[in-house]
Amino acid sequence: MARYDDLNTTSIAYATFISAVVLFVIILLIQALTYNWLTGEAERKLATSHYISADAEIKKQKARLDGYQQVMVEVIPPAADGAVAAEAVTSTKEKRIYIPMEQAESLILKEFNKPTEPAAGT
Repeated sequence: MARYDDLNTTSIAYATFISAVVLFVIILLIQALTYNWLTGEAERKLATSHYISADAEIKKQKARLDGYQQVMVEVIPPAADGAVAAEAVTSTKEKRIYIPMEQAESLILKEFNKPTEPAAGT
């Protein structure tokens, strides 16, 4: 038999192995790309979605926090030292003033930054 009639099996095996590896890498790349596309699309939809009733409620709450209000608040008095926990406690209503959030923050920061006064006799 002539030499040119034989197939070069090592070259065929090498080409088959390389093409299988390249195909596997291409499949993984396409899978990663589509996963990235789907995740990005889901995030975009979530970022641009609007919930009318929730947005309106949040807007009302922010408006309440940014203004002054006078409200009646239910206050439960602290329990006495010897009081039994099972006794019924009557709550009272007190008038309170709500202030804007920024003003409350600045007042609290001023209060925390005040230097402490030394105790008497020290």
